[in-house]
Formats: sequence, structure tokens, C-alpha cells
Amino acid sequence: MAEIELDGVTKRYPDGTEAVKQVDLEIADGEFVILVGPSGCGKSTALRMIAGLEDISAGEMRIGGEVVNDLAPKDRDIAMVFQNYALYPHMTVRENMGFALKLHGIDKARIDERVNEAARILDLNEHLDRKPANLSGGQRQRVAMGRAIVREPKAFLMDEPLSNLDAKLRVQMRSEVSRLQQRLGTTTVYVTHDQTEAMTLGDRVAVMRSGVLQQVASPRELYADPRNLFVAGFIGSPAMNFFGGELVGQGVRTPLGELPLPDALRRSVERHGGSARQVVVGIRPEDFEDAALAADPEEGFAFEAPIELTESMGSEIYAHFSFEGQVVRADELRELEEDSGGADIPHRTDEGGSAVARLDPQSDARSGQRAKLWVDLRHLHLFDAKTGNSLTYSGAAETTDTAA
Repeated sequence: MAEIELDGVTKRYPDGTEAVKQVDLEIADGEFVILVGPSGCGKSTALRMIAGLEDISAGEMRIGGEVVNDLAPKDRDIAMVFQNYALYPHMTVRENMGFALKLHGIDKARIDERVNEAARILDLNEHLDRKPANLSGGQRQRVAMGRAIVREPKAFLMDEPLSNLDAKLRVQMRSEVSRLQQRLGTTTVYVTHDQTEAMTLGDRVAVMRSGVLQQVASPRELYADPRNLFVAGFIGSPAMNFFGGELVGQGVRTPLGELPLPDALRRSVERHGGSARQVVVGIRPEDFEDAALAADPEEGFAFEAPIELTESMGSEIYAHFSFEGQVVRADELRELEEDSGGADIPHRTDEGGSAVARLDPQSDARSGQRAKLWVDLRHLHLFDAKTGNSLTYSGAAETTDTAA
């Protein structure tokens, strides 16, 4: 096991394109870190540079304190699990898992010992003599992981290993990957496009955009305290709602009404010199509630909204409502919409847009009717409309333009 350090690591292609830009990241010994972001953000390229499959254009890469910029992949003592299982179809599970050890000249008894132990951990004992064609997708992915485990490397690198599985199997495999990493305690870097995977798996999550590291924090911190508009829009499902706003007096004017700011939020905004400023107001769906069911009505703001659609999820209701007023048109949010395939959906106009509220299942909100909703003011997020930097981030004073 070993720590992994990226110090100003950059990947620049011959045409001048920078896929990864001066990334600084320290991954502790035994830590499980997730690299996440939209397609093309540079997360897989960063992983491949750790593995040695991509050359490093600038900066320094260290594994276990040793500079590995010029080391071949085989000399870095890491094991990689790919999106496609990359199993040899003519070999049995046992042979696939032990093949790398055989190439390294390890004796058969030791290979069998390691393969049997990995099979026990991954519940593959009954499948050791089968070939990949006779296995399910989840079993094949476990074989691919077993092949990495038997090598007993310093670190595991995983590049979207669950993306080829169906939705139900992905949920099951997520928990298996998490339990496996906790059991082995091996340093793990995991790349995914799925923010749900990122939030449920990692000790820390590193969010990337256009090759730049935006924020590195625990899943809880990313959700509660995003550093900028991009991180706020990427983390959370359903995604955070955004409204145009203007700071006025002791509150913020929004399409929902003039929201008074709690003291803590107002002090945070004041630290950034803010009065009469254009801002973006972010509100997560779960910070809305049916006004009749609000647990702390004094801590929030009630307003009426036309309900366009309701979706009953059993334990909660998603209420989609429209609003009139300025719609946020930031590059960060447009990029996220394009990545999710929602850029062409006509749900916004110049006169207004739509938002979603996650309500108690006892709510009487109904499609085609107006409902009185409530928003928890303690959980508002405010962003500078020009830079996208958060005005309510606890460390916002340290926010730099490169993270915006």
C-alpha cells in the first residue's frame, strides 16, 4: 500500500490541447478517492497517467514517495480494473485471475493460494473452472477485480468498472466494491461519470471540469458546501435548482419572492463585499416542503407556485413547479445540461423556468393546481453571477479563479 501524489500534473497533447491542467492531489495510504465529472473532463486521462498509460507533460507523480514519471506501468506496482472486463475467453476464471502472476514467474502453489483467497473474498469459489462466457456480467466484473487483487499491489486503479452493468446490478456491485476496499485497505482511485457512485463509494471525491480540479472533499462536504456553481450543479439528485437573484438590504430578491437571509449566510456574503450584487440562488429539491407540513416554519419562507407535474416515489413526492423571472444561463450549468442530454429539452424561456421540490408523501400538491410551498432559508446557496464562485462556501475566501 502507498500514498499517491499528483503535483502540478498536466497532460498536453501535440496540438496544444490540455486534457489535465496542473492537478494537485494527495491520496493517503489506504484511502478510497473518486475522480468524477462530465464526459471529457480529464478524469480517465488523470487515472491513466497514474497508471503510466499516458505520459505526463508537466508536473510530478509520486507513488509511495517515489517519483514514477518515467517508470513503465509494470514497474509502478499498481493494478487496474477497466470498464470492459478484458478477460481471456479461452481461459478459466482460475487461469484469468492467476495469469499475471504466472507471467511474473511466481510458483504455482503461491498462485493457487492467492487465487483461492481472492475467490473466497469475491464469492467466486464455485466458478473457478468456468470460462467467462458462462458467467454473468457481475461475475465477470468480480473476476476482473480478482485478477487485480491477487497481485497484492500498492494501489488499485478502477476506470468506470460498473458502467457496463444494468442498473440493479450496479447498485449491488457498488456495495461489493465498497466492502472489498474496506476489507483490503488498499489505496484506490476510482473513476466514474455517475455522481451517485461517487457519493456512495469514496472517502473523498475529486470533481473535475475541463481538466481542472474543482473541489476535493468528502461526499457530505461536497453536498452541503460546494465551492462553486459547477460542483453544486453536478452533485445531488435531483439536481440543485438555480434562480437568478439580487442582493438587497438584508435579503435576496428572487423569482420566488424576497428571501430574508439568516445571519450566518448574510455574514458569509458580507465577507465577500456583497450588497446590491447579482447572484445565483441555489436551492436543493429536498430543502423545499409543503408549507402545511414544514417542521420549522419560522426558519423558512412560504410562497405559492403552480404545480406542473407530480411524481409519487412512495416515500416522497417530486413536485415540478414553474416560476416567472430571470433564468440562470451560466456556462457551468449549460455544460452540465449538455452532458446529461437535457440541453435540448425546452423547459426554460426568457420569461421563466421550472424547478423541482421533494415533498413529504402526505402533501396535497397536485398537477395543474397551485400549492403553497416552503423553502428552508438555512440551506440556501448563493453564487457570484459573474465568477460562479460560492458566496456561502465555508472556505470561499480561498477560492481561486482556476476553480471557478
